[in-house]
Amino acid sequence: MIGGDGSFHGAYYLNKDWDIPTIGVPATIDNDIAGSDLNIGFATAVNTALESIDKIRDTATSHDRLFIIEVMGRTSGFIALWAGLAGGVENILIPELKTDLDEACRRLEEGRQRGKTSSIIVVAEGDEAGNAFEIGVKIKEKIGYEIRVVVLGHLQRGGSPVALDRILATRLGSAAVDFLLKGERGKMVGLVSNEIKTFPMEYAWKTKKEIDLSLYDLSQVLAR
Repeated sequence: MIGGDGSFHGAYYLNKDWDIPTIGVPATIDNDIAGSDLNIGFATAVNTALESIDKIRDTATSHDRLFIIEVMGRTSGFIALWAGLAGGVENILIPELKTDLDEACRRLEEGRQRGKTSSIIVVAEGDEAGNAFEIGVKIKEKIGYEIRVVVLGHLQRGGSPVALDRILATRLGSAAVDFLLKGERGKMVGLVSNEIKTFPMEYAWKTKKEIDLSLYDLSQVLAR
C-alpha cells in the first residue's frame, strides 16, 4: 500500500480484519510519516516550491516588495523549512514553532536598515498565525510594507519526480515486495539513516515525526 496515514489505516485493517497481507510504503509530499527519513514525493515537492521561490525572488527584487509564499504540508512544516532554507528566504513560519509576528517584523525592518529592498517569507499552510493572506494583512498593519501573497497550492503535487524520489521509491518498493515474500505483513518500510527498516503499520500514525529544528536555526543565521 503506497500512501500516507489514511492509506496506512486502510492497509492495517485489511490485514487485521480480512487477513490480507499488506506492507506500507510511505508516500506523501508532507513528509510527516514517521519511520522513514524521507517520504516519496517530498523531494519533488520541495524542488517545485524552490523553483517558484527563485522565480518570485526576481520580481520581489525588481519591484522592492515583500512576498509571502504559502506552501503545502498540512500540519507539518517540512516543505516550508527545506524549500525556505534552500531558497535563502528571510523568514520561515512553520507549525512546529510558535509564530511571533512582532519578531518577524523586527527582522524585516533590520534587513531594510541594512539595505535590503525586498524580502520573502515562506509560510506552511498549517501555521498557527493563519494563512498567508491573514499574515500579510497583519504584517502590513504593523510595518506598512507593500506585500504580495502567492499560494502555490496543488502545483506542488504534480510534475516529474526528481531523481531522489525515483531512487527512494525503487528501494522502498523493492523492499516491500521482499518482505511480503518472506511472510511479513501489517508493517511499513522506511529509509532511516540510509538503511531499509520495518515498523508496525500503526507506527505511522501513533508516532509524531519530528522536524529538524537545527535547519530552522541555520535559516535564521543565513537570512541576516
